[in-house]
Amino acid sequence: MSTIDDAAKFFNAYLDIEYMGSMAVYSEPDEVVNERRTSSMRFWHASPGTPLSPSFGRPMGMGSDQLAQLARTVSLARRTLFLVAEYRGHEGDSIYAGLVSGDRARTAESYGGLLYATEVDGDLKIIASYKEDFDKVSPPVHWRHSQGVEIDLLGPPIAVRPFEAPIGQPAHLGDWEKLRDSVTDR
Repeated sequence: MSTIDDAAKFFNAYLDIEYMGSMAVYSEPDEVVNERRTSSMRFWHASPGTPLSPSFGRPMGMGSDQLAQLARTVSLARRTLFLVAEYRGHEGDSIYAGLVSGDRARTAESYGGLLYATEVDGDLKIIASYKEDFDKVSPPVHWRHSQGVEIDLLGPPIAVRPFEAPIGQPAHLGDWEKLRDSVTDR
């Protein structure tokens, strides 16, 4: 059975792989990008009828000149894991929420996504991805389903592991502080 600390290690390992994949998109041949996508997919579990895919990719067959031009247009950053929260699922299992930053230098200090993971056949797997719902006023930050299963949490978190505070937007910081302080298990 996984713990919240296992979930934090899992999310960070995924963010490492995702960053390597994002970097490969702008500098590596198609084979390397495909290898990185395959490595990334090992962290995901798609239930039947609920597609999931990594957040990076590009059209295949791009030449080195095209890649160099593409690379000049982006300033990548490894996503930061701001906080992991543990929730009880409907079956009594643990569902872990990982709040992560954006993957660009300009979004690295703000929320960029919400990932949910749970044990699948004894291993942690990402089962859903959410993005901020900008149509709703924060705080609290509102999330909209992006891919994977739709998560319906039963209540507040039972454990929280804060790491780094998002400082890019006041609403994100306020949301992070409220979640950090919502339980005593840290």
